[in-house]
Amino acid sequence: MSYLYSDPPEFLPIPEPSKPYQGRKNVPWGTTDDDPVDLPEFEPFERALLPRGPLDKDDKLVVKSVELHKDKNKAAHRTNSFKHKALIIRRGQEFTLTVTFDRAYTPTDKVILEFTIGDNFLSDKETYIALDLGASTGNKWETKNTVKGNAVTVDIKPIADCIVGKYVMNVIVVTPLGKFRTKRNRKTDFYILFNAWCPEDDVFLNNESQRKEYVLNEQGVIYNGETQNVAQRPWNYGQHKRGVLEACFFVLNSTDMPLDNRRYAANVARRGSAIINSQDEDGVLVGNWSNDYDKGTSPTSWTGSAEILLQYHHQNGVPVKFAQCWVFAGVLNTFFRCLGIPSRVITNFNSAHDNDGNLKTDIYVKKNGKLDRRRTRDSVWNYHCWNEVWTTRRDLPESWNAAGWQVVDATPQETSDGQFRCGPTSVKAIKEGEVCLPFDGSFVFAEVNSNVVFHSTNKLGQSEIIRMDTTYVGTKIFTKEVGSNGAEDITLTYKNQEGSASDRAAMERAESLGCVGSRSTLKPSNVTIEMVVPTVQLEQDFNLLLKVKNTSTEKQTVQLTTTCSVTYYTGVRSGIFKEDGQTLSLEPSSTEQVTIEILAKEYMEFMVDQGSISFTCVGKIQENSQAVTAARVLFMKYS
Repeated sequence: MSYLYSDPPEFLPIPEPSKPYQGRKNVPWGTTDDDPVDLPEFEPFERALLPRGPLDKDDKLVVKSVELHKDKNKAAHRTNSFKHKALIIRRGQEFTLTVTFDRAYTPTDKVILEFTIGDNFLSDKETYIALDLGASTGNKWETKNTVKGNAVTVDIKPIADCIVGKYVMNVIVVTPLGKFRTKRNRKTDFYILFNAWCPEDDVFLNNESQRKEYVLNEQGVIYNGETQNVAQRPWNYGQHKRGVLEACFFVLNSTDMPLDNRRYAANVARRGSAIINSQDEDGVLVGNWSNDYDKGTSPTSWTGSAEILLQYHHQNGVPVKFAQCWVFAGVLNTFFRCLGIPSRVITNFNSAHDNDGNLKTDIYVKKNGKLDRRRTRDSVWNYHCWNEVWTTRRDLPESWNAAGWQVVDATPQETSDGQFRCGPTSVKAIKEGEVCLPFDGSFVFAEVNSNVVFHSTNKLGQSEIIRMDTTYVGTKIFTKEVGSNGAEDITLTYKNQEGSASDRAAMERAESLGCVGSRSTLKPSNVTIEMVVPTVQLEQDFNLLLKVKNTSTEKQTVQLTTTCSVTYYTGVRSGIFKEDGQTLSLEPSSTEQVTIEILAKEYMEFMVDQGSISFTCVGKIQENSQAVTAARVLFMKYS
């Protein structure tokens, strides 16, 4: 008997949707690798003449088993730390499987290894991969076969920019009648991750110590406190713990990102920064800075990411309560490392949150030197945590698309393209003031470079600039050191040496691209103020010491007003508990000291979780109407 047949189609036909898809697309985009469809075990060719009886067993090859060599492959791909039964590999790197048939495989047999991701297969979108074992060329994923009796061992190398996610594997035997596909076996499903060890992958990191730290390390520390009293918080990323891999892909699926967009880490990073917070949709974490955590877990109680991600997954996407910046950063770091993207948590001390989108953090004081709370909208966080990921940026011009660190921030502060997210933003571009590149460059630049501008307001609401501090914001930028729990100071990767020609050039470049700065030129003051505070335990009385120095050769009379506030670590004031006013008469080239007693019963009334005491001192020089300012944040230690 003869049969009419053609070669198998390159991809499966897409099923017709039951109803039009929102009037924009004929069919929905594939956005998830979860719950793929079970494909038919037999697909007849359209023009094949079917026999009256069953096909003779000798006419076709029968697949007996598929062996994925999980232990060998996972060790080679550095995924053996995952507490997961499935095969987990990294793209752009060879892995091995063996197919055993009921008889010897011959060159005349037509066998196809079929890999699918999602439920809407398209070969041009790389969601359907068909590897013909009899073809030496033409497969996008490279293959090499070794035949030994009834078994064929295949070495397969996925392309270095294939889609990351969970794949379904089937073996197809082609006959004159049609395609016989192996029955769906969930034990042969496998995961593909990004590969920092592959030079062709966008996330390639050419340093083994850094790869071990930024991809494989599950333990870390996140820095907090304030510039003169840096503290650290241990954090367990736990990307290899049981259930975390599924949870991270559940989060990725929740972004509704088209599957073919997952090929690029920059796309994953941008979607990830939005889905980790729940501000726009049901993301992973609910932010809360209210000091009221009765309906959830206090942010300071979390010690790792795994519990949060597992809870989110088990509750089928119900946001977890509550988080602040270091929790968002810790969970996002786990998400990235689990997917294979090199990442680290960054802490920026004295981080500006500029509500006006310019390069000024505006502080308003009244004529008497007291803080004008109504007009002061901007704030400087004692510290703020975000993430960096290492990847190339295919979306940027050629001079900027080389591999490098990119800022990604999941803490909901301001919207970006309509959602609470931030980044990826090139750290190199931030340093050079190139703030117009995607994404959110001006916001990140302001976080590390804003000038703190003090304005004096009169009774009519009119204001004038009395003092400007160009060094307060972005004083230190820390991350965990590779291979130890020490702090690595990476400030100079974000900004140039303060006051240098490169620093001025970056500021001018940023301003030319729309970041409004302060162009006021103020004469140097003849008086300086230094604030000295001791190391203080919570609920302890202490003294604030002001060292006021006259650097001129003439007598100076200074009217000092010191405002003492309890603030959240975000710089937002919980309450002002003391305002101290004094007038000093300073002899030429002399220094006077002022002691202000701070009592626990005064500040504890306003104390909040992660609270600090903020001191702002404004001095008015009567002889020349100049102003001098000083500010200091005291991070309270808990016994």
